[in-house]
Amino acid sequence: MGQDRKNIMLGTAGHVDHGKTALVKVLTGCNTDTLAVEQQRGLTIELGFAPCQMHDDRIVGIVDVPGHVGFIRNMVAGAQGIDVVILVVAADDGVMPQTREHLDILTLMGVRHGLTALTKTDIVDAELSEMARDDVRAFVAGTFLEDAPICPVSNITGEGFLEFMAEMNKAVDACESRQVDGLFRLWVERSFSIRGFGTVVSGIPSSGRISVGDELLIPHTGRKARVRGVEVYGRESQTGMSGECVAINIADIDASDVPRGALVCSSDVYQPAGMVEAELKILTSAHKAMKDYAEVHVHVGTAEVMANVAILQGGPILPGESQFVQLRMKSPLALAPGERFVVRAAGPSGINTTLGGGRILDTSDQRMRRNRPWLIEKLTAMRDALDSPPDWAAIHLKQAAQAVTPETLATLAKMPLVQTGDALKKLTAKRTARKMPDGKFLCCELIEQVADAIAETLRCFHEENPTRGGLTRAELNRCVTAGEGLFDPAMEALMAAGRVEQVDMVLGLPGMGRRISAEDSELCRRITELLASAALAPPLPGDIADQLGVTDEKFAEMIAVLTDQGTVVQVDRKVILHNDTVDAAKDVVLGLFAKSTIFTTMEFRDALGASRKVAVPLLDHLDALKYTVRSANKRKVGSEARKLLSENQ
Repeated sequence: MGQDRKNIMLGTAGHVDHGKTALVKVLTGCNTDTLAVEQQRGLTIELGFAPCQMHDDRIVGIVDVPGHVGFIRNMVAGAQGIDVVILVVAADDGVMPQTREHLDILTLMGVRHGLTALTKTDIVDAELSEMARDDVRAFVAGTFLEDAPICPVSNITGEGFLEFMAEMNKAVDACESRQVDGLFRLWVERSFSIRGFGTVVSGIPSSGRISVGDELLIPHTGRKARVRGVEVYGRESQTGMSGECVAINIADIDASDVPRGALVCSSDVYQPAGMVEAELKILTSAHKAMKDYAEVHVHVGTAEVMANVAILQGGPILPGESQFVQLRMKSPLALAPGERFVVRAAGPSGINTTLGGGRILDTSDQRMRRNRPWLIEKLTAMRDALDSPPDWAAIHLKQAAQAVTPETLATLAKMPLVQTGDALKKLTAKRTARKMPDGKFLCCELIEQVADAIAETLRCFHEENPTRGGLTRAELNRCVTAGEGLFDPAMEALMAAGRVEQVDMVLGLPGMGRRISAEDSELCRRITELLASAALAPPLPGDIADQLGVTDEKFAEMIAVLTDQGTVVQVDRKVILHNDTVDAAKDVVLGLFAKSTIFTTMEFRDALGASRKVAVPLLDHLDALKYTVRSANKRKVGSEARKLLSENQ
């Protein structure tokens, strides 16, 4: 298209026979009633689309919706794409039932810009026209149209048209273009086949952009399709964007596979779900409260499904109130967080009436139970973050509960990678997120929680073991539940803040532990001397305890103290060695590796001059220290030994 486009969508709304389609024809020169039955009956049934040229020659789209109560479902499908509404009210009728229902639906769909066209002024006198204007003004009080202009206009004589156009241009100028940095999503309004071209799907994309050559996914079938061509407002284009009327020619897909109500999108993060969480508001005009598990029609985009409304907090939802709910749908839909929906129910005459609507928060596809504080807290946070990409990314970074790459976070949050990267930069600057050396990101709040858990673990340990200095890093890691990548930064933060200190081989709280009596101190000295003199031929633990005249329990307690101090090493249940002996064994290992990159257990035993019952568990201990790496009955160079060997070269 040669002319500039502003990717927002105008839309009409109002009661049947109030002149919506005629007004669109005056604005665009297009008759949007394209079906023969529509032209015969003079009644809009399906949605109509046309391009509308503004005062600065920019092109915006306009969607004409049906006003008859029997076709409200089609009106709802059109309302999901409207950014600026033209509420059409006939001067001879005034505000009518579908005027009210249409405005309710537009409000639920998040429309915030518009104006009112007071039509058919050519068939009423000035007094009646003024009464109709007052009627409209009273009707829109308290709505997003409260301060919007009311423009008298005649579709027949053209009277008032210039003034109406001026106000409409102001409304369009005041509305920002839709953001196109989201993932592409289009709810199909129409699909058909053209001989020689294949399948074409059309509608108003709710987010993102699509270009010729891109790949599209049809979630409900799992199939993919290539974009062969794009038209915007009936003209060939390389790109179509959210807020425009777009027709997409796709390859290798039958029109029957993408009927009205199907979704086509650019990412596989959107998967069909039968149970989704949402915030639902019941209209003030609703006749009664909504009970738990009420059956309703759910309208999202151009889709309509039956669902039960499971209330997640409190009791029945009263008119004018909002509550968190789970929509349990009969047919799964691939919904997106933030997507708006409308719920309707069968009225006494068999015609559905609008009850309320809201926004999708999560697509768990898991049955949620009522009045769960953690769930309400989660949904509240998600609701508050819907319109802030950094806050939305922060929620999913926390929910990940471990270090994640930007790509993984983008998938979890259902955000484009570029938008996720921008959000992470902002979160890192605010110290909400922390970037790790490997390029992954962590939630700082989770780091603090893990740090608190480590400190509490050590506090409890000191209370139960007053003679012990603390726990080794490995022991603490086993005791504290922490997602991947969280433990080390949490420990770093504790030590930097002076909340935890390392003494000898263990980590503990400052001023805590190692309250040892003179008697126990003497016992530790005797054990140390005995093991030092025994070297590679240590007695069994039970024999040492008997020799020292203490119980097995007391001996084990003192060994734990000496282990914390780094004086002794218990390489297995039956073998305890002095640390000097273990250091000597490390030197033996380095000597063997200096001759060859691999050695056997027997070669180590002989070089060490120890029995097999000592050599085998000692090698296992060296494996744990990364001095050696086991390969069958042989040992290869470990990372720690490799460092020392390279330093000695």
